[in-house]
Amino acid sequence: MQTEEEDDIASSAGEEGMEGSIDDTDTMLKNLGMAIAQKRSHAIDGRSQSGIEEEWLQDEEHYEGVDDTNRGESKAWRTKPMGQASLGGDRPDGSTIFFNVTRPYVDAADARVGDMLLPSNEKGWSIKPTPVPDLIQIAGGEVPKKVQNQIDSEFQNQVDTGRFDDQEDPIQAGAEKAVQVRDQLVSQVQEELKESKKKADGAEKQIEDWHIECNYTAQMRLVVADAAKIGCGVLKGPIPKKTKSVAFVKDELLVQEKISPVSVRVDPWQLFPDPACGEDIHTGGFIFERDLLVAKSLSELRGNPGYLDEQIEKVLMEGPAIAVKQFQAGEGSHAPFNGLSESSSRDGLFEIWYFYGRLEREDIALAGFEVGEEYADVVDICVTMVNNHIIRLMPNHLETGEFPYDVMVWQRRQGTCWGIGISRQLRSAQRVVNGAARNMMDNAGLAGGPMWMYQQGLVTPMDGVMELAPRKGWMAAEDADLNHIDNAFRFITIPMVQQELQAIITMGLKMAEDVSGMPLIMQGQQGSAPETVGGMQLLHNNASTVMRRIARLFDDLITEPHIRRYYRYLLQHGEDWEIKGDFDIHAKGSSALLERDAQNQFIQQMGELVMNPVFGLDPKKWMAQQLTQQRLDIEKFQYDDPEWQKVVEQMSQPPSDPAVEVANIRGEVAKMEKQLDVQVDEKRMQFEAEETRKKMEFEAAMKQIDTAIVQAKEDGLTEREAEKIRAGIAEVVMKLTTQKELAGAGGQTIRPATEVPGRAPPGRAFEA
Repeated sequence: MQTEEEDDIASSAGEEGMEGSIDDTDTMLKNLGMAIAQKRSHAIDGRSQSGIEEEWLQDEEHYEGVDDTNRGESKAWRTKPMGQASLGGDRPDGSTIFFNVTRPYVDAADARVGDMLLPSNEKGWSIKPTPVPDLIQIAGGEVPKKVQNQIDSEFQNQVDTGRFDDQEDPIQAGAEKAVQVRDQLVSQVQEELKESKKKADGAEKQIEDWHIECNYTAQMRLVVADAAKIGCGVLKGPIPKKTKSVAFVKDELLVQEKISPVSVRVDPWQLFPDPACGEDIHTGGFIFERDLLVAKSLSELRGNPGYLDEQIEKVLMEGPAIAVKQFQAGEGSHAPFNGLSESSSRDGLFEIWYFYGRLEREDIALAGFEVGEEYADVVDICVTMVNNHIIRLMPNHLETGEFPYDVMVWQRRQGTCWGIGISRQLRSAQRVVNGAARNMMDNAGLAGGPMWMYQQGLVTPMDGVMELAPRKGWMAAEDADLNHIDNAFRFITIPMVQQELQAIITMGLKMAEDVSGMPLIMQGQQGSAPETVGGMQLLHNNASTVMRRIARLFDDLITEPHIRRYYRYLLQHGEDWEIKGDFDIHAKGSSALLERDAQNQFIQQMGELVMNPVFGLDPKKWMAQQLTQQRLDIEKFQYDDPEWQKVVEQMSQPPSDPAVEVANIRGEVAKMEKQLDVQVDEKRMQFEAEETRKKMEFEAAMKQIDTAIVQAKEDGLTEREAEKIRAGIAEVVMKLTTQKELAGAGGQTIRPATEVPGRAPPGRAFEA
């Protein structure tokens, strides 16, 4: 709940402009209060008669999943007055399911627009000096012909009058002087444009700082959410507000108070413009904003600058009342026909009303005020009122008299300042889906089990209860024909028709995409989008046309007028004259941000092009843009200063001589060849030693065989036994010979395992 966020306007703007007789008398304040109360009732009645309040309630109910059928199930949600809602509809026992497709569409639209139009690291506006074509042309070195003719004519007159007679060539001297003046003019204009650009940048920085202090982006996200839900969102600002800054300097805690302009979101339910405003609230003669206060907060307003303590005391004694649309001037502040209702259903909360508008001299005279000569026919004022009592009166803090409100619409309506939101666009589709879903559930209840009937007198339940149950017994009548006993029961199955009803639900979901302009692909789902890359890109571009329309509305209805008022506030109340000038507000950033979001895919594909120096693209800037598109902090990926300095030093070192590099490579190759030769020699020596050992073992074995044969003959063995010994010896010799040949074949050639690139292998080998 807000309190009096405007309580510091009085101390900021003062009360200059009202001359003379603003006396705190009951008669004057009562007359003016009644005049404003009459306008208030007119504004309340105008908004009520427009029918927008009923639509807002329906839109919010659909967002919450509430309608007349299931209203009794949602006690936490506001309901229609007694007697206006038919709970359960015509079928109180039917399904009350609410297949809510409104909420995800509204949330997706809100998130999508918020991400594109309100990025955390960019702003959608800029301030530039007012362009003057002649000055811009002169600053570029091209003096307009009319200016050049004027300079030439002036110096020609000086030549004719004899000013340059002391020169050898007066005509040449005059021409040179004209060129000199022309160059001075170009230099002077360039300096003026440079100074104007500097001032514009300073003003832009100041407004951006104010936005950061009041958390402008967060307030705008709430405005976008309201617009997506009910079709309109309201932003208020700039309004002066006292802020505190805390700092710890030199072991001392410093608290500094200052008045800064802020922007706040206003609930559209609390805004009551002039019914005659049409599509723009600023064309109306007045506007009201309503807020709620508890008695404690109201009493704390006493003693604040600009507030009338006596009037606050009267309000506290009267108690809270509700402003109504009926008004007829009468006696007594609580008369039933003076725009107030004595009964209050707001649990003791006071309605505080903020009025901005122009009061004509008739109203001023009715209140007994005298207006200074600077006010011709009207007076731009701001009034704070509770019940019908004015508790504060001051001139508008903007000298232009503008209302500090901007209304953003999701889709325009002709003849009204209120728009159409996603919830209203989906209303028909939501009803189609709900109707089909509820009929499907009702039909599923009927088709969940068969209906049955039996022939009375033919069978009788044993337990006397006429119902079906598991393992239940039935008795046939004595005269029953047992051959036809099967006809005693009949079962009727209700068709489910689930496929037909599902087709209606699918049609309703497709209708939701069409009427809202928000296809499923924009909600993170593929839906019926083609799977090809070109088809997906084409669908994305077509779907973004709705976002482009909203971006243009955002610029026209919020960015440009809101920032323009901030700049005028800066001109009026700013203390730094170095940032004041003749500037224009450029609200093209929102559309640019939208286009940049659509170009994100192409930026990702530019990697190969950026690395090619032929195109002259900066890879560092490309990567910075890439990270920005992905909403990443660039500083988290950059080198620290010492590390980056090392990289710069390495990159700045001159390249080495190619001849030196070739010599180094040849030295490394020669070193590798020498190492390979040593390795080959070692392998050869190991192999030769192994062969010598095997040869010695073979010869020793042969000697043992010869000795065995000689010993066998001496022992007198038979010829047959000697033949067996010879066969065994031959077999052993054959095995040893085979092993020797295999070993020789395995170690016949040894080649180095490593070869130097670009050089043939040494080819050194030896036989086993």
